[in-house]
Amino acid sequence: MTRQAARYLSVAITILLLAGCTQSRTLPDGETAGSQPAGSGQAVTDIRYQVGPCHGTCPVYSVEISEDGTTRFTGERFTAVDGERVRVNDPERFTRIERRLAPWQPTMGTTIDTPDCGPRATDLSHYTVTWTSRDGETATLEHDSGCHSAEARRLTEQLRALPQTLDIEPWIER
Repeated sequence: MTRQAARYLSVAITILLLAGCTQSRTLPDGETAGSQPAGSGQAVTDIRYQVGPCHGTCPVYSVEISEDGTTRFTGERFTAVDGERVRVNDPERFTRIERRLAPWQPTMGTTIDTPDCGPRATDLSHYTVTWTSRDGETATLEHDSGCHSAEARRLTEQLRALPQTLDIEPWIER
C-alpha cells in the first residue's frame, strides 16, 4: 500500500469513527442540534464568540451570552456602535444558541480548529467560540469562515445567524 493510500484510509477510518459518535435531533422549533460532545457532560453557563478581522472592512466584535439570556456586545471596528452594549434577553435565546452550536462544541478542556476545512479563501473573518461550564472549564472552537467544505459552510451560516437570533444586528451593521 502506498503512503498516500494509507493516509486516505486513515482519514476515512477517522471520519467514520467520528460520524458514529455524532447524533442529531430535530428540536421543537425545527432546528437540528447534535448531542453534547463526548465527555462534556457539564452544563454550559456562558457562550462567547469573537469575530476577527478580514482583509477589508468586516465587522470586528465580540458577544457573550449568559444562561440567563443577558447578551453583552463589544464593537471594536467597522461596527455600527463602538464599545459595550448590553441587552437583557430571555433565557430561551441562550438555549437556542447553545442548541445551534452544539454539533461543533469541542469537549471541555480542549481547543479545536474548523473540522474539515476543505479549500479555503484566506481573506475572510475568523470566529472564536468559547463555551464555559459552571466550574469555569472551557471548550474553544477556532473557525475560519473562508473554509469551503460543506460542514464548514454550515457552521459559518450558523455563526452569521447569531446576531439576528440575539437581536443585535443594529449594533453590527453599518
